[in-house]
Amino acid sequence: MLNAQESIEAEILRLLQGPDGEIPTISLTSDLVGLGLTSLMFAELLIGMEMELGVDPFQGETSIVEMRTVGDLVNAYDTALGAESARG
Repeated sequence: MLNAQESIEAEILRLLQGPDGEIPTISLTSDLVGLGLTSLMFAELLIGMEMELGVDPFQGETSIVEMRTVGDLVNAYDTALGAESARG
């Protein structure tokens, strides 16, 4: 099974890495806006995760506007991956 946390953190780091190579510290409790993620970066993150993980957790009851932290995203993708795995 793909690891949502590693994929999400790696993509956030890729999006946020500045020209000076400075990389922010990320944890499950990291606030997405506090990290410096813009709405455009967030959209790019979601597109990248759908391509990499093969699921879109926001097609069902999970709302994008509820995503505040890295942990919120990880939980959404873990749930979607689990549902996909259960289907078959």
